[in-house]
Amino acid sequence: MKRIITAVILLISTSALAAPAQKPVLAPQSGEPAQKIGIVDLQRAVSESKAGIAARAKILQRTEQLNADLKSQVADSEKLKAELDKDGAKLPLEGRLEKERLIQKKARELQYRQREAQEEIKQLEADSLNFLLSRFGVILAKLIDDGVYTIIFERGTSATYFSRQVDVTPTVIKLSDEADAKQSK
Repeated sequence: MKRIITAVILLISTSALAAPAQKPVLAPQSGEPAQKIGIVDLQRAVSESKAGIAARAKILQRTEQLNADLKSQVADSEKLKAELDKDGAKLPLEGRLEKERLIQKKARELQYRQREAQEEIKQLEADSLNFLLSRFGVILAKLIDDGVYTIIFERGTSATYFSRQVDVTPTVIKLSDEADAKQSK
């Protein structure tokens, strides 16, 4: 077994030495422009761009509004429970049962509203993210089309290690912010 492995290693090493030297794949041929590779961190672009910051602020504002509404409903429900606890013994059976049904109805409405609020926030986040990613996609395509870069990888999906020199995230953020400034004029 060791002889076979040694023979294979020897065969590979001698064939590598005998093979003619080849140019690197990305090296430009004479007269061809150099190919440039870029890396983009879309998560960072979303969190640092003006549009991303505005989207996050809008989501936070809506979350606070929904939380305030839910707190109001919780307070109403607790008030009814306190009234029932306080006056429950004094109320006739039918009145007490009616209050208990009302409290249960309010609890169901509150649970429904909580689920609805969570779905609304999830949808708002998804819509904002989709908008930003499509916007960044247009910017990245323009960088490719303009010949600034030959290929751009998304950080975390393709290239694990890279030089900051190939990171195009600041360019994407800058172009996105410039587009915002033009639209607001």
